[in-house]
Amino acid sequence: MAPVAIDIASRPGENPTSSAPLKANLPLPVMSHSTLPAQWMFDEPIFELEKRAIFSKVWLLTSHTSHFSKPGDYVSGNYVFDYFIIRDRDNNYQAFHNVCRHRAHPVVTKSEGSSLVVGCKYHGWSYNPKGELVKAPKFDTVEGFDKSANGLFKVHTHVTEQGFIFLNYDSSATPVPFEDHFSQLPAEWKDTDFSEYEPFYQRQAIGNFNWKTMTDGYQECYHCTIAHPGFAQSLDLKQYTVEPLSNSARHYAPKKSNPEEMQRFTFVFPTNGVTVTPEMWYIMRTCPLSATKTRMEFDVFRRKGVPQEVLDENRKFFTQVQQEDFDLCEKTQRGLSSGIYNTGILHPREENGVLYYQGRVLDYCKTHLEKERHLGEAIYPARPLSQPDGEAPRCEADKICTELESSLSW
Repeated sequence: MAPVAIDIASRPGENPTSSAPLKANLPLPVMSHSTLPAQWMFDEPIFELEKRAIFSKVWLLTSHTSHFSKPGDYVSGNYVFDYFIIRDRDNNYQAFHNVCRHRAHPVVTKSEGSSLVVGCKYHGWSYNPKGELVKAPKFDTVEGFDKSANGLFKVHTHVTEQGFIFLNYDSSATPVPFEDHFSQLPAEWKDTDFSEYEPFYQRQAIGNFNWKTMTDGYQECYHCTIAHPGFAQSLDLKQYTVEPLSNSARHYAPKKSNPEEMQRFTFVFPTNGVTVTPEMWYIMRTCPLSATKTRMEFDVFRRKGVPQEVLDENRKFFTQVQQEDFDLCEKTQRGLSSGIYNTGILHPREENGVLYYQGRVLDYCKTHLEKERHLGEAIYPARPLSQPDGEAPRCEADKICTELESSLSW
């Protein structure tokens, strides 16, 4: 699809990119900031731009090594694109687009499993954990067919020391270095021994809201006193601080039961959150499905040896908070899509995390759109560069697509 002309206006005021936290005892800044326009929360062309500008080329937190105990173990999912991650015989983590090179059927159809050969259930094409094609029934008699040219489309991976698995869909050989993209993130978890935890449970829910509607709420606790009464009882929300980092943000507040102990949460751009407690920790993934539909995924791990009743109590507490946020987002989305609301004012201290992340969204989209306007066509960073040479009919079909895209551009 060709890019659509989109007016991306900067918000008034400065973009708060400083890593210094805005403490509660600092003077209130005098400048004001507005939200992104409501159109950004329901417009499909903007969502398509976000897919190209953000989700196709940044590092995305998708899983943890705790889910893989041996070679052949795999997990699959959808984070804008369908993917699967598999542990190979060398104990490395490989990731691929979950699409067979033959006729595009998914290669794996289960959310998790274990196999050193994964086979498509359509025509039987099969691949090893390195993505190499090992079986293509009856193609051994096809002159010129090259197995080595028909391996799976690879997705870049990065595994942190703590076991977090990140994917990058950028099809170029050299995506943005992980260390540059998340220069401050690894230090967030350096004091946690994740080997003391094990997989506990996973939960999913699909909501009728834009992915940013949920992330808006995650990036501030201004709403917590009103919307999360149980949460407000456990933390000193007057001291709740959001500290923007490099494509991430540190959240922390003293526990009321022990003011010397901080509860910390980590926002991982563009849509993830990581919460660590002594009893359990979890990844919250906000996975966009469309401009107004989002799948929430919670990947929860328990500390080994913690009594079941304690885990059940924690599970009940966090599920309640998550459901409260879910309800807030669905109701807010109705207002955003109403055609009445356009923008609102954000509090420069209480909602500085929203200002930071919305600024990153805007920056990525503006930069990518400028490149597309200069080129005169849409740029799809995740689209694999290597495709088999086609015959004349396929080339003619591609030509028609190109002509249609050009006629719709700008």
